[in-house]
Amino acid sequence: MKKGILWISLITMIAVFCVGCGQTEKEGDLSKFAGDWYVDGSLDNGHLSIDESGHVESYSYDGMFNFEGELKCEKYENPDGTTGYLYNIYDDGGEFVIGFYEPEEKDFYEIYSGQDGAVHYVRSDHCTGGT
Repeated sequence: MKKGILWISLITMIAVFCVGCGQTEKEGDLSKFAGDWYVDGSLDNGHLSIDESGHVESYSYDGMFNFEGELKCEKYENPDGTTGYLYNIYDDGGEFVIGFYEPEEKDFYEIYSGQDGAVHYVRSDHCTGGT
């Protein structure tokens, strides 16, 4: 009887431990990025098309296809120990293309690349221009 209780306890501990494994990474909600994102908010510029699962297609300003890839949510740690999340785009070859910090707003429509913010994208429903 004691062996049976010991085995049940051991199996329960292993199950609880395994459920906790691998949950240090955030399951990012990629659907919040779904849509077309235009450089600097102009429909005349190049854009990214992202679907709800994080599949990405990139197009130049003249509508020519550039690449396709995936948007992934990845955890990072600052030197002071604080953590946050980046949303990084990788092409189908696995090469990093561009990354964005997690937007602070619930209903965001702008994203800026990395720390420098050099590349600015705006969701299509907030864009101007277009021919």
